[in-house]
Amino acid sequence: MDIMKISFLGIMTALLYALMRHIKPEIAPLVVLGGAAAVFAMLAESLLDVSGGIDEMMKLAGIEKENVSMLMKSLGICVVTQFAADICYDNSCSSMAAAVELAGRIGAIVLAMPMLKTVAGLAIGLING
Repeated sequence: MDIMKISFLGIMTALLYALMRHIKPEIAPLVVLGGAAAVFAMLAESLLDVSGGIDEMMKLAGIEKENVSMLMKSLGICVVTQFAADICYDNSCSSMAAAVELAGRIGAIVLAMPMLKTVAGLAIGLING
């Protein structure tokens, strides 16, 4: 991962977005989406390395893969919804941004429900002895 390239791409995308917002406002959000897609493509290899490292740590710690998988999916939901909400805010659509953020929060809770049920079951088992 080359942070300098990613930073430069982010700056250039922001400048192009600012320019397009005045020339052709209907295309400006697409500039941001294109820049973000390029950044994510540059990050793909690093994300695979992180995923492999997490798998190794789970094996060493003896943690079930399902629990970590749920947490990683929840983190992904949070990142994607925050990105989408930021684009909505940038385009003066705060009500849609709020709806996207709420959907992300609910999605993360729904995804974590099986783990919450397991934890609740363990707690009840400990209380009942």
